[in-house]
Amino acid sequence: MSTKLITEKEYIARINRIFDYIEKNLDKPFTLEELAEVANFSKYHFHRIFLGMVGETPFQFLLRVRLEKAASALIMHPQEKVADIAFRCGFSDSSIFSRSFKQYFQIPPTEYRRAKNSNQDQVVRKEGQSEDGVRMYFCFDSKTIK
Repeated sequence: MSTKLITEKEYIARINRIFDYIEKNLDKPFTLEELAEVANFSKYHFHRIFLGMVGETPFQFLLRVRLEKAASALIMHPQEKVADIAFRCGFSDSSIFSRSFKQYFQIPPTEYRRAKNSNQDQVVRKEGQSEDGVRMYFCFDSKTIK
């Protein structure tokens, strides 16, 4: 096996370690130094490798994962307060969460919840009427409900 292939597999394993670490600790704040240490890279090399392999910076990735997880939680837990979901997904302030959510999804979190839950109610009613109704599922790749 070539050295390049070994290095590539090692880098993939290290980046996957970061994905797992973020998923397990999504509610806490991260530093670039901390993530680089988990991946066993210098912070500069880690940033460069992560961007090259994932296509976004570590903090763009972190923000996206947090927002997509929050979007799923808004639908899956309609009784839970938006602020509680924001804190559980790692946002320190609900206004920061709302602003980021609206920027990413083009709709505020409360409207997103209302729109998705009303669509879900329609799907439930239609499923009772026919066998080929739309089914929702959780997409593990994007961490969202499809």
